[in-house]
Amino acid sequence: MKEKDLIPEEIALKICEEVREQNKKKKFSFAKVQCWGCMKYSQKKNDIRHRCIFSDENNRGYQLVNKIFDTRY
Repeated sequence: MKEKDLIPEEIALKICEEVREQNKKKKFSFAKVQCWGCMKYSQKKNDIRHRCIFSDENNRGYQLVNKIFDTRY
């Protein structure tokens, strides 16, 4: 894998939704809290571009999305 490969936006968003669904089922975890905060902030700003995945120019702003992407692709 090349260092910091770009994650296409549509794939990043799809994986983000998968991670959100997984975290909803957890009683408590750091990932659940991080996901909740990310969604709360992006909803407050009313802009999907404020999600954690977009905090890096390669759409690699969230480690769980990166891990799933690197495993699948």
